[in-house]
Amino acid sequence: MIKTITKFFAVATILKNLLETKKGDITGNTQIHPSKFPGRTIFVREKEYFIRESYTNGTVPIVFLHSWGTDSLGSWFKILPKIKSSFIAIDLRNHGKSDSSWKRWDVDENADLVISILDQLNIEKCDVVGWSMGSAVGMSIARKKESLVRKLILITPFSWLGGAVYNEKIAFKVFVSFVRIRERLFPNFNPQSKFSFLRKSQSIEDEYTEWAWNNFHRSKDDFIYSDGGRFVVPYDARPWISEIQSETLVITGGKDKLVPEETSNEVINLLNNVKSKVIIEAGHSVPWTHSDELLEEINSFLNDE
Repeated sequence: MIKTITKFFAVATILKNLLETKKGDITGNTQIHPSKFPGRTIFVREKEYFIRESYTNGTVPIVFLHSWGTDSLGSWFKILPKIKSSFIAIDLRNHGKSDSSWKRWDVDENADLVISILDQLNIEKCDVVGWSMGSAVGMSIARKKESLVRKLILITPFSWLGGAVYNEKIAFKVFVSFVRIRERLFPNFNPQSKFSFLRKSQSIEDEYTEWAWNNFHRSKDDFIYSDGGRFVVPYDARPWISEIQSETLVITGGKDKLVPEETSNEVINLLNNVKSKVIIEAGHSVPWTHSDELLEEINSFLNDE
């Protein structure tokens, strides 16, 4: 009986996702865009990458690197409008409006991409702010080109992932395969979960709901969450984190379940020139849920000479 019911719900779910008309989740009558910074594209090695930029004379530009599965606005829509200095926000490979590829890619490749973009923009010195995946890319940039990064801010960072050890194990490969199947059968699962989190945590106002829904559902799900996401599996920065010389601030969430505090502490312990800040009530989504406190920490650290 239980098997029959399970099969029924499985078939019904698949049919629902194949046949239903998709609808946005919009609250309120007036809908506006939360961060009106138009963007443009830059070519790097025959691939087109999307950036948003704003420049203020006499300021060191801040490079914003987003988390996995969002983009330059999806991660920073509450931060960018309040930044007073120059900034460049980049859609990393397979994310946002940048080109995608089914080929395997990794953190270091994204770091090379950012370095190439900044070179085209004639940026010789910058500060880097990275969230989650973006923090991994930021660390790699600081290691690869020490002269480029003045200060480094890492939000909920990690130095390695379990896949770095288990990626050749059968059980791990089976787990990854199930994740891939889930994402292809239910492509709205991750965008919907992010949108729902924003609403439940009251991290977005009613007038921004249409934008948020469209932003998350524009993500390249197959690229990001299945084949294109393979880059996170072999990531292990522990052998080289100590080579980073940039003054660094690590910001963690006291209630982060995705990257627990002890995981971020590994980064802190391996860095040479580091300060740390724990936002006690925050989880992993610090730029969404605690944007004002985060902005205060960013400004204080970057302006402290």
